[in-house]
Amino acid sequence: MPHQLKSFNSQAQLDYPEIYKLMAHEEDWVRYQPFLQERGYILRPRYRPGWVPESLLQGKNVWECEDSFPQFHRGILDATRISDGVQVVLKMVDRMSAEIQIPELLSKHTEHGNPAIPVIDAFPIPDDAERLFMVMPRMRDSTATPFFKTVREFVEFLQQVLEGLVFLHSNNIAHLDICPSNVVVDSSTMIPGGFHFIDDSTSDGLTYITDRAKFPARVPFMNDRTTAGPLHYYFIDFSHSVRFPSFESRELITGDDYEKSTTQFIPEISATVPYDPFKVDVRMVGEMLREDFISSYVGLEFVIPLVQKLLRRQPARRPDATETLKIFERLVLNLSEKQLDQRLVFHRRTSTAQQVWREVALLFKGVL
Repeated sequence: MPHQLKSFNSQAQLDYPEIYKLMAHEEDWVRYQPFLQERGYILRPRYRPGWVPESLLQGKNVWECEDSFPQFHRGILDATRISDGVQVVLKMVDRMSAEIQIPELLSKHTEHGNPAIPVIDAFPIPDDAERLFMVMPRMRDSTATPFFKTVREFVEFLQQVLEGLVFLHSNNIAHLDICPSNVVVDSSTMIPGGFHFIDDSTSDGLTYITDRAKFPARVPFMNDRTTAGPLHYYFIDFSHSVRFPSFESRELITGDDYEKSTTQFIPEISATVPYDPFKVDVRMVGEMLREDFISSYVGLEFVIPLVQKLLRRQPARRPDATETLKIFERLVLNLSEKQLDQRLVFHRRTSTAQQVWREVALLFKGVL
């Protein structure tokens, strides 16, 4: 018998000022909360039936209350597993979508290099025959703090990204949405106390996480990547991905259902002209390295020759995933231990004269 959702007194029906009201898609989570709790997952107070904002109860400013933070993205929310207190992410996905089918398929592979985020659980949404709740471990955006401090930390990251790409392509899967927010890191050793889902610079939405190296006595704290390592990086969000039954059955595809920021950098993506999805993946890795690493860190110049190859306009001239990994590993072999331990300098992109000259230099090297 399907689970019967209990009715609740929607906050939108209460006589609250607009600033305190839940958005319509947030109210869906309130409706599902009792069901999710029965399944072993508890949502934050904001999403529990009968919630009254802390700012109203205690007369505080809304910005001083954790439960004031809305979730703007539809269909995804954090939760805590009741049995052990583990932080997880819940996502509503189409039952037959690649977003759930590919991670579940890859979860059967235990060999080294599997880059897909583990699927902890998956179960039907009570009043929606077409969708499931997918449960994943809470992980952190790969480019979020703590920033990369040494070349060795960056090498660990890119080695796993490229090994993961080889793994996907060897299983005839093209990800098709590779970007920093879709490459995540298990941060359990970096930030042992965890971080807030909406404001990841804090532990609870209010208390900022400090750098342990600078403030060793403060809590909550974060370790740098070297101290916390070895780290494990994963791909998430397979919603755009394609999978072929075999290498022989691979074919060109069409489709431009991507964020505009993605399509403007990938010249061959088209709704009408077929393209190779595996060479798109390679280009996407190159774009990520150009935009979020070479342009943001001083000290990664050694990888520029690889990035130049990944960014070639003609897909046929780009290396495949296996060759990309080999090129990278050759570049790393040329680095001494001293070079691997060289400190990176992170800088935010600004319009300063120094940054302008740096970008001009990268432009002439064919990277920007």
